[in-house]
Amino acid sequence: MTRPAFFLTAALALAMPAAAQAQQGPRDAAATSLIRQAMQDYQDLEIDRAVTRLNTALRTCANSGCSQAVLARVHMSLGVVYVGGQQNTQEGVAAMVQALQADSHAEPDTLLATPEINAAFADARRQAGGRSAPPNPTTNNPTPRPAPAASGDLLHTPATEQLENVPLPIYVEPASPITPAHVYAHFRGTGMRQFTRQEMQRIGSGWGVEIPCGQVIQGSIDYYISAVDEAGTTLASTGSEDAPMHVPVLAASARRTVPAPTLPNRPAPEACSSADECPPGMSGPSCRRGAAGTGTGGLGDPCGTSSECGEGLYCETGACAVGTDPNSGSGGESNGDEPPGARAPRTFSRFAFDVGGGVGFAFLSGQMSYAEQFLNATTRTPECGMYTCYRNIDPGFAPTYWLTANVRYNVTQRVGIALGVRFQFDTADWSVQPPNGRGPVKDNPLANLLLYGRLYYAFTPNGFSPSGVVGSAFVGGGGGQIEPKPGLPPSARYPSAHVVSGFGNAHVGGRVEYGLRNGFHVAGELTLHFMFPTFLFNADVAALVGFHF
Repeated sequence: MTRPAFFLTAALALAMPAAAQAQQGPRDAAATSLIRQAMQDYQDLEIDRAVTRLNTALRTCANSGCSQAVLARVHMSLGVVYVGGQQNTQEGVAAMVQALQADSHAEPDTLLATPEINAAFADARRQAGGRSAPPNPTTNNPTPRPAPAASGDLLHTPATEQLENVPLPIYVEPASPITPAHVYAHFRGTGMRQFTRQEMQRIGSGWGVEIPCGQVIQGSIDYYISAVDEAGTTLASTGSEDAPMHVPVLAASARRTVPAPTLPNRPAPEACSSADECPPGMSGPSCRRGAAGTGTGGLGDPCGTSSECGEGLYCETGACAVGTDPNSGSGGESNGDEPPGARAPRTFSRFAFDVGGGVGFAFLSGQMSYAEQFLNATTRTPECGMYTCYRNIDPGFAPTYWLTANVRYNVTQRVGIALGVRFQFDTADWSVQPPNGRGPVKDNPLANLLLYGRLYYAFTPNGFSPSGVVGSAFVGGGGGQIEPKPGLPPSARYPSAHVVSGFGNAHVGGRVEYGLRNGFHVAGELTLHFMFPTFLFNADVAALVGFHF
C-alpha cells in the first residue's frame, strides 16, 4: 500500500465513528423512552397522558437535543395520537408534516395505523412535498422562537444554557429612562403548564432575579420580562408569552460549553444543596429528597393522587406535574409569585348523566311461593285465593328487558353519588282486577319500576377524568320491583305468571366508561341486585350513553 493510500484509509477509519456519533442527539435515549411510554398510554386509551408525554419529548429535543430521526418520531407519534385518539385531523396532519420535514422517511407505526391515520399521513406527505427540510439548529425547537434581543423595550441577553438544579440568573436594563413600580420575570419550566412570575430586584442600573433551582429542571425553561406601573400597565418588556426567551437546561453532570451565567458583580450561583431547594421530583447530585411522607413519583410519572408524587409536584390528569394541588385544601390562594388564573384547573368532570338499556337475568328457585297469576274465577287454590299458583316452575335464569336513566355528582375526583331509575318491560299491572268484577283487587305497586341511589368510587389513575377510560365500582340500594316471567313445566295448562319480588333492593356492581370529545361518553355496567324481603337475585348488564361536564 502506498503512503497516501495508507493515510487516506486511516483518516476514513477515524472519521466513521465520529460521523455515526454526530448523527445521534445527546437526549435521543430520553426522548425515545418518552415515545415508548406515550404510545403504550395511547394503546391503553390514556390519550391525554400520551399527549403530555410527547410534548415533554418535544421539549427534551429542543435546541438540537435529539437527532432528526428521533425528532421526526416524536412528531409522527403526536400526529398518530391526535388523529387516532382525539379525532383531531388538523393537528395530526400538522404534526406529521413537521415529522416529514425533519426526516422524509418518517412513517406512522404500521401496527397502529388505521384508515384515518393513513389518510392524514397521505395529506401530510402532499403538504410536505415529499422532501425533508435541511437540519437547522435555529428551528429545531418544537416551537419556533424569534430572536429575543429584537423585541421589547428592555435590554436583555439570555443565557446560552444552564445546568439543572442551579438557579438561573436574569438581568435586564431599560432601553430608555422609565420608572416602573414592578419588574417581573414570567417563567415556565419543564412540566409547567402555565407561566408563573417572580419580582425582580433593583441591581445597579437594571433589575435582576434568580429563577429558583426548584424550577430549573432538565429540558428547558422559557421566560419573558415585563415592567409595569402601579396600575399594572406595561411600560416596557422583552419577550412575550407567545414568544418567550428559551434557555436549554442540561443534566447536572453535563460539561458547560460557555461560562455560567451571573448577575452583575455577583458570583455564579451554585447547585442547590438543601432539602428546601430540591427541584420538584428531581434528585440532583447534592439535592436530598423532600420531607418524610411525600411520594416518590417524579415529573411525568403515572399517579392516582397527589400524595403519590414527589415534593413540589401534584397529580394532574394521571401524571405528576409541577405545582400545587388545587384540591389540597389550601384554598387556592395565590402565593404572590403567580399571576391571577395560574392555578391548575379541575381535572375531573363534576356532573354526569346517562341513559341506556340492557337485559337482566333473574335466578328462580322453582318454588311456587312467588309465582302468581290470575286465570279465571273457577280455578283457584287455597294458597292464592282468586289467583292460581303453580307449585313448581322451571328453575334457572329468566330474562328481563329494561331501560334506565341516572344522574351522578362527583364529590371529588374519585367519589361520586348518583340517583337513577330502572323501567322494565313486560311486567304485571300495578293492580290486578278480579274476573267479572268479582273478588278483591290485588295491589302490585311499582311493578315495572326500581328507584335507587348509588355511591361510586373511581379506581383508575385519572379518577373521573373527562376523557379516556374511567373504571369504577359502586354500591347502592332503593325500592321497587324486578318481575321476571318464568317458564313452566310442559304439563302446565296455562301461561306462566310474573314473579313478584319484595320492594327492598340492595346492589353492587362495576362500571367502565370512556370519555369522548365534547363531553360525551359511552359506558357499560354490571349490577348484581338482591331484592327483599321476598328474595330475588338478578344480574343486569347495561349499555349506556351520556354526557359530563
